[in-house]
Amino acid sequence: MIRNGILTIGTFVSVILFPWPLSALLAVGASFFEPLVPLAVGLFADALYFVPHVGAWPVYSAWGLILTATALFVRGRLSTSIIER
Repeated sequence: MIRNGILTIGTFVSVILFPWPLSALLAVGASFFEPLVPLAVGLFADALYFVPHVGAWPVYSAWGLILTATALFVRGRLSTSIIER
């Protein structure tokens, strides 16, 4: 449980301190434990690096949404059991 929190906080800190490939890698790693982390990190990065009139599309949020949807789909398929409920 503490590992999930440390990984999530580390991902948010990496958005501020490190280049985006490392942040993306940490977000992928965190999505195995908490699937909504990539979306939250994408929203945070778009809000942090927002510059008016440069681009109308929030790129980090879009990638975070795609990664979150993928993580939720994979998690749903892996957590199935043989016993029907």
